[in-house]
Amino acid sequence: MRILLICGAGMSTSLLVEKMKKEGEKRGIKDLYINAEAADNLEKVIDDYDVVLLGPQIRYKEKYVAELTKEKNKVYRVIPPHIYGMVDGAKTLDLAIEALKNK
Repeated sequence: MRILLICGAGMSTSLLVEKMKKEGEKRGIKDLYINAEAADNLEKVIDDYDVVLLGPQIRYKEKYVAELTKEKNKVYRVIPPHIYGMVDGAKTLDLAIEALKNK
């Protein structure tokens, strides 16, 4: 499973990415790759990922993300502010897994 977190500059989600990776290891999820990128890079990298998670601070880009993910046959979700704010790697990973299951 390849998960991309999208934020303003690609840096603010780095702690969340690390927590998600640790949670994935704890759960024994194989072939898990998680990365963060700036929203401006999405079009260049989207083909490398299965699911896109949009940081709540750039929800204003949701229409663009929705259109691009639909065009590329990918799924996306907006990370709820309380999950993002708590830097909850487990719940964010659950969000990505659920998005893929309901594709």
